[in-house]
Amino acid sequence: MVQPDYAAAMLRSSSFVGAMVLLVACGTPEPVLSGVPETNILDEPDDEGTLPVERAAVYSRPADVYVDVRHLGGRSFPGSRDVVADQLGALLESEELGGDNGQELRFERATLRVVDDLIYMVEVPLPEPLRRSDALEYLGFPSQVGRYIVLHREYRLNHEWSFRRIRMMRDSPDNELVNSVEAWRWVPGERSQRR
Repeated sequence: MVQPDYAAAMLRSSSFVGAMVLLVACGTPEPVLSGVPETNILDEPDDEGTLPVERAAVYSRPADVYVDVRHLGGRSFPGSRDVVADQLGALLESEELGGDNGQELRFERATLRVVDDLIYMVEVPLPEPLRRSDALEYLGFPSQVGRYIVLHREYRLNHEWSFRRIRMMRDSPDNELVNSVEAWRWVPGERSQRR
């Protein structure tokens, strides 16, 4: 004869095993790993800010941005001709630059420098002088930055937002307004051109 305590313990343990089997069977069908993003990493920009072709085709300039310098810097010039035409206007003139510096293209609203079909510099004269933070936003950058290098005729940012150098030309040494911005994705001839 089976003792009542032993029978009750067996019943409890088989109920526990049955409940565990039920929980495992009702769980998620795929294993879940912590730290792995749920979005497809191929849909995110790489270190140079370039998106896969499918995503790059649906770009639209934000409404409050004059010329989206952050978007254009480092992009393929042939692949961005429609964006360039929309934002910069008509091509006025082009000039071959010496050495390995490629070509300078002057448009109605900005100047581009292109080497190996990649845009490495965008210079935009602003329609009116703006404060530094407003000028950055006007060109597609975040308005807040940690620290500027303050020079007599310019404010300079180095190594911000994947750009090697951003120069904001001062309207006057007596005020903080800027009247044009040069954004260099990389500087040709420097050792650490592109990472």
